[in-house]
Parts: sequence; C-alpha cells; structure tokens
Amino acid sequence: MGVSKDIREAATAVMPDTVSVEVKPLVGGSSALVARLVLTAPSGAQRQVVFRQHTDRAMKEHTGFVAAKEYHLTRDLALQGLEVPRSLALHPDQTSDGPWLVTEWVEGSTAVDDADVDSALFQMADFLARLHDVDANSINAPGLVRIEDPTKALPKYLSDDETGSVLRRALDCGVQRRPNADVLIHGDFWPGNVMFDQSRLVAVLDWEDAKWGDPLVDLACARVELTCVYGPDASERFTAHYLKMSRHRTGRLLDHDLALWDVYVSATALSTMHLWGLPSRDEAARRAATKRFLDSATNRLIEAI
Repeated sequence: MGVSKDIREAATAVMPDTVSVEVKPLVGGSSALVARLVLTAPSGAQRQVVFRQHTDRAMKEHTGFVAAKEYHLTRDLALQGLEVPRSLALHPDQTSDGPWLVTEWVEGSTAVDDADVDSALFQMADFLARLHDVDANSINAPGLVRIEDPTKALPKYLSDDETGSVLRRALDCGVQRRPNADVLIHGDFWPGNVMFDQSRLVAVLDWEDAKWGDPLVDLACARVELTCVYGPDASERFTAHYLKMSRHRTGRLLDHDLALWDVYVSATALSTMHLWGLPSRDEAARRAATKRFLDSATNRLIEAI
C-alpha cells in the first residue's frame, strides 16, 4: 500500500519530523481505510499509530464530521477512564479521499482463547455498562444523533420471506414499547471491535456509529454477534452479566424492548451483510446464524404482543 498525500499529512501531524512512513493495512473495516503507520524520526526512533479514513459512501453517509466525532468522542471517553484508543490527530478541512483521524496503536488482539471466553464476556459486559453510565453532559463530540425508531425503520430492512411477512403484520398492528432513557451507544459493539492483551480488555475500537439511544441497542448488537462467534449460550451469559451490572450502576434498566432491538439489529445485519467484504463461506455461516437469531427474536416479539 502506497503513502498517500493524506497519510503523509497525518504522519506529519503526529510526528512533525517524520522522515519515513511504513503503511501496513489492517483488515476488518468495511466502510473505512484502516492502516497501521510506522513513523520514523531522524534519530531512528519509531512510533506506531493507526490511520483511519472514511471513504465508502455505499455503507453509510460519511460527511466531514464522521472522523471528528470519533476523535472527540474517544478523547472524552478516555478522560473518563474508558478503554479507548487515544486520539492524536484529525484531518484538515480539505482532504484528498475523505475525512481521517489518527489514534494511538494499542497492542492486543480481538482473538480470544477458548479458556478465556467467559472472562472476555464479563469484561465486555462491564465495559458496556460503564459506557451506558457516562454522563451525557461530559460528551462534546459533534455529529451525535439519535438512532432511528426501530418500529418505523424495520420495514425497509425486512426480506420477503415468512419472517418478514410476520414482522410487517406485527408492526401494522402496533408494538407496545417501554423504552429506556437515551444513553451514549457505541453502535457496533461486537467481538471484532474489542481488543484484549493477555486476557485483559485494553480497547474498544471504531466509534463511527456512535449515537444516542436505548442501551438495549448495544446489548442486542452484541447478542447477535456473540451468537455468531461463540454460540447462543455465550450470548446469554453476556446478557445476564450486562443486565446485572447495568442495573447495579443505574438502578433501573427495562429489558421489555430487547426482542424488538434483537429483531432490528439482526434484520439490518442481514440486509447489509453482502457489503461487509466477508469470504463467501464466512458470510454464509454468519448469515445462517443471524437468520436463526432473527427468527427466535421474532417469536419472542410476537409472543409479547
């Protein structure tokens, strides 16, 4: 991968006397160019950082504030002790290929050994409970909007199969809701965005989808993804940890709408999964697991009506 004009500008913003930049692309992003940069100073000293540039408008609307939102949000959260990469630099007003930001490089991996899965689930639940307890007045990031109403948005994500027909009829009849108060939500909380080092959670990545919304949004997103990665039992253990921790911190959390949010996140995932760039075999397995999750959530939602 070559060194673009934007990468050179980013390197200089972090290390003004940079003499060389080594670019190592990172995998996992579907709507951004993500790379590890190894910056070398005249003395030979090196510094590693992460360059993230939002380029793909097919996945979501990327405007000038996307990188700025991540930059300021992770800065605010780091000040409150949450495990997020430290923000280092933000794009200028004009960029060649899209808004970018630079964060510190965090040593670790998203892979978790089988023996460490329970510990990972507990730490992820703890992080999410702490995130949802953040004081909204302490967040000054631009571009944070409220997540869409799932009952109004769902029809555009539903397929034309039996499950889709059942859900459309349920939405037409009206779904009774008991929402929680809005909190800061990550918007894409799944194992691929959680870094561990020696079994310790060290960073939660990729805050481009952060919004205001019901905390059950993040819970539902984690539930479907954990089901795909570790199986339904692990997903339920994570759920129990999170509900216990969140209720301990906030004193009150309703889970009445969890089936609705489970339906929403799994339906949206199925409708966009073809854009994620997954190998065909991985996509097929994930699609099958997500469809089973959607069908189960649909049954729970119908039973509650």
